[in-house]
This record gives sequence, structure tokens and C-alpha cells, in this order.
Amino acid sequence: MQFKDAAYEILKEAGEALHYNEITKRAFEANLLSTTGQTPHATMGALLYTDTLKENSRFRRGDMKGTFTLRTEPPSNIQRQITAINTQVRKTLRKRLLQMEPRQFEKLIKNLLDAMELEETSVTTYGGDGGIDVRGVLNAENLSQINVAVQAKRWKNNVGPKVVRELRGSLKVHEHGIVITPSDFTPSAKSEADEPGKVHISLINGEQLVDLLIEHQVGVANVEHTVQVLDEDYWSEIIGDDVSELEGQSPIKVHKKKTTYRVKFPLPIQVEYKDKVYNAELLDLEGNVRYSGQVYDSPSGAAKVVAVDWKSVNGWNFWRFYDRKSDTWVHIRNLR
Repeated sequence: MQFKDAAYEILKEAGEALHYNEITKRAFEANLLSTTGQTPHATMGALLYTDTLKENSRFRRGDMKGTFTLRTEPPSNIQRQITAINTQVRKTLRKRLLQMEPRQFEKLIKNLLDAMELEETSVTTYGGDGGIDVRGVLNAENLSQINVAVQAKRWKNNVGPKVVRELRGSLKVHEHGIVITPSDFTPSAKSEADEPGKVHISLINGEQLVDLLIEHQVGVANVEHTVQVLDEDYWSEIIGDDVSELEGQSPIKVHKKKTTYRVKFPLPIQVEYKDKVYNAELLDLEGNVRYSGQVYDSPSGAAKVVAVDWKSVNGWNFWRFYDRKSDTWVHIRNLR
């Protein structure tokens, strides 16, 4: 198991912030880590420090130096709105299922079977097929065929065991029975469907039916909207600061006390990208970087060689250096 995956398992079990030394110790005790490296604790710390700087990191730094915990962030406003809309759609869909006429409900189930790529689907005539409402054939990748017989119960009350027994008695040889309802099933109906020694009957309740209608887009359409977001890497490169710190602030310039870092050039820098650590050297405050034997005139130029699949990358926010005084990895932008 990789270091960060092991850390995730340890922190999830702990339920609290732990120092990276303790995380590493517990990971070895739980046999989650196996490495030939001589400094696994330092490796764990470096990887976690770097990972917390990522937007999609699973970790965040704790209140005490060197500690980490799992990140639990509330969903964005957009995500909350999407969730609210989807929840309302499910409620409305369930309500409409209960309002349908029984024969309309049977036709809806046939349309669902069609969307699920069953073949030869048909709605049976009233009273002519032992209570079975819809039939179809499921072709299992041309290896075998499963004949499906469905009883569609558009009931507001929960379906009981009698319906299950009646469907089982109406099945032909090699037919699989399914009861579908927009409501639910009684405990005795569920027990009857799974009764040992009897033909198994599948049960699909209202929540499962809504899931299937949404998944196969029967009476439901997926609508996509384009949302504009700011390219923070671009603006950070132009403004020369972390623009997220400026958000919501007054245009009046506020002089903040800055931390002074004592460094010597060339300064070793690194980044952890896709579970691999890349090392380079910052040659001066002008941003010249030496990576893999080549000198680049900006941190972004060197960063782009590492993150080749990124459309844009702000090198000042990409590379980090190790500050011994604070025992942390720090963005090189803090040197400017």
C-alpha cells in the first residue's frame, strides 16, 4: 500500500489528528506499509505536507505542527443546488408513479424494459396471463436468454406475500419473476420472495424503480449546463499572489506581516505529483529553475514538464521548499 493510502486508513480509524510519525508507526504495526527506505517517517511527512496543498486532497493539516487529519468540507453552493434539484425530481417522479392509472403503469414498465435492452417486450391482456402484466427476454451477451415475467403493482400500500405467491404460480418453465411497485414490500413479502426451496422472485420497490428510471432516462432527461469558474493558476501568475486570499477583501491595501525565510541558492525544491516526488533547484528569486539538467526561466516552465497533462500550471504555487524552522513544506511563492 502506498504512503498516502496507508495514512488515509490510519486516520479514518483514528478519527482524530495524528502526527506523521505516529501515522507511520501505526501503518507499520497494521502491516499497511512495507518499504526499504531508511526514513519512512520523513517520507510520510513530506508526502502529506505536499498533498494538503492540492485542491482535491483527502487530508488537511491539524492544529498542532506536524499533525494531519482527514478533510471534511461542505459541498459547494453549486453542488448543494444540484443535490436539491435532484432530490425534488425524485420526489416528483415518485408522486407521479403513484398517480398513474394501472394500465399506464404497466406501459411505463414495458418502456423501462425496452430501455434496459430487453427484447420482445409486451404488455399482456387483462386477466389472460395469470396476473403477469409485462413479459420480455433478456439476452445475456448472446450466451443465454432469460425470460422475464413482471407483475406491475401500482399500489400506494405495501405489497404483501400473496402477490409474490401468485406470480410464482403463474411462471412458465425457465421464467424469472419480478414484482415492481412504486410503494414497498411488507417484511413477509420479502421473506416469501427469498423462501428457500422455492423459485426466487425479484422485488423492485419505489426507490429502486426511481433509480432505474433515472439511470435509463425513461421520463427523465439529463440536462447539462456550463458553469464559468476562474482559472486561479492564471490569475495567481499574473497578480503574483494567492488570489484566494484576496477574495472578499476591500480594495484598500492591507499590510500583512510576512514570514521571512532564510534560504541559500540554489535552493532544493520538490513536488509530489501522481504519487511520485520530483526534485529540482530554484536558482534565484527571478524564478530560474534547474530540473533534470535543464534550466527553465520560470517555475511554471519547469512545472509544465512534470504536469504534462495540465492545461496551465502556476509554478510558484506548484513547487515547494522545506523550511526547517517551521518543519513544513512551503510554496516557493512565499519567497517573493
